[in-house]
Amino acid sequence: MAFRHLNELPLGDKIFRIELASDDDSTVTLTLTGWHEDAPETLLASGALTLPLTEVPPLRIALNRALRALALVADVSEPIPDRDVLRELFPGHGAPWVPQHEEDLAQRFHGGETIARIAARFGRTPDSVRAKLRELGHDPRRPEYCPPDGCLSWSRYASPALVGAGAAEGAEEPVRD
Repeated sequence: MAFRHLNELPLGDKIFRIELASDDDSTVTLTLTGWHEDAPETLLASGALTLPLTEVPPLRIALNRALRALALVADVSEPIPDRDVLRELFPGHGAPWVPQHEEDLAQRFHGGETIARIAARFGRTPDSVRAKLRELGHDPRRPEYCPPDGCLSWSRYASPALVGAGAAEGAEEPVRD
């Protein structure tokens, strides 16, 4: 199974790109590059690491521990982003979805736009877009899937017909003498 995941993160005047790629099921290559926005030809960071796919979880733990230790030694720790920082990075973070946005989300999703592009359009994280798609009855991994009665027919709440309330309301009580 070949895959390629690219994440570019602007931090101030610096940009860091992390790429994960694999051409098979056995190895993954992690590539890191970083540069100043005004001087992209001068790299701040650069490197590649190829390792067996089975070693990714232990590497993740090791990198987390090493970066935490580096932050303590070099006194370069950054606070964990709070809600204000997340709102700065993702202006729609925490805002409620309105019906017009839900409809636009479904249309863009079925129009072939990527989750990342949709997230950027709405100022939300890709995970929040995936969650909203699931809530609306879509499978973010399969854009070709559509519920039988239409994409926007799935309510975020159980419909009365599904739980049997519709049948109970229409039924007449027997007349007792």
